[in-house]
Amino acid sequence: MRLGDLSLCEALFFLGHDPFTGRARIRRDVLDIGLSAAALADLLFDERITLHHGTVVLISRFATGEPIADRALARIMAEQAPHGVRDWVEHIAETIYDTVVETLTVRELVTAKEKRGIFRHSLHYQPADLRIASTPRAAIRTAMIENNRCTPAVATLASIAWSVGVDDFGEPEMSRKHSAGWVDRVKNALTHPFGGLVSGTDAAVAAKVYGGGRG
Repeated sequence: MRLGDLSLCEALFFLGHDPFTGRARIRRDVLDIGLSAAALADLLFDERITLHHGTVVLISRFATGEPIADRALARIMAEQAPHGVRDWVEHIAETIYDTVVETLTVRELVTAKEKRGIFRHSLHYQPADLRIASTPRAAIRTAMIENNRCTPAVATLASIAWSVGVDDFGEPEMSRKHSAGWVDRVKNALTHPFGGLVSGTDAAVAAKVYGGGRG
């Protein structure tokens, strides 16, 4: 599933970074959870996996042609035991950022920029095309402002983004309260298996932010 020129995972990457500077807008470890959830969403849309009672089930071994999704698919195919959404979201999150950056760099959609300081230096990835980098936020904002029925792709992307803390895509036209109400309606309207994916993502984010076990 694509949103314009982007997979949902790539779209979430741009939502999680400033479209002008490429600097991260949320915690990297939480963003990684969102990226892995979006990669699973791409596989769900491409009918390579599905969910059965919260467990990720492989239904096709054919590659999608999307490098990020196909790496996630390869990891799922290599695992013999069944695992739930949260398990896979957390597992794929361990390496997803480097995979996304590599793919976007090869596609010439981002350029690595290094900032040196006295004690440390950092690396961020500046978008090469502001229009492409802004497409995900524009698609969500349009759906919110027009209050129309979202496409499944936009609804899933918005739900995952909100789960990981990207919550300003309705501004300045909407208050945060209005945006939160819209996202709640979108989440509640998500059909199987996408609702289950978002629930598993919420659980993974809560564990990362607040800690705790799997009770």
